[in-house]
Amino acid sequence: MFFEYINELICLLEQHNVKVKMFTDDVKIYLKVINDVDIVHLQLALTSLVEWANKWQLAIFIKKLHYIRVI
Repeated sequence: MFFEYINELICLLEQHNVKVKMFTDDVKIYLKVINDVDIVHLQLALTSLVEWANKWQLAIFIKKLHYIRVI
């Protein structure tokens, strides 16, 4: 059953042109941001993640949330 949740999430996030890496219950979403369109894609992916988690009544632990900006 767990893999059904995860496969749906991967497909959902990849629709927004982001890269997705997963290990057990950890999800990494990344995207090279070059312009404003990329920012929109990233935000849509994050919004989709939150909506997916709410749908399945799963918690997103904000304290574990990190982002990295590479210049």
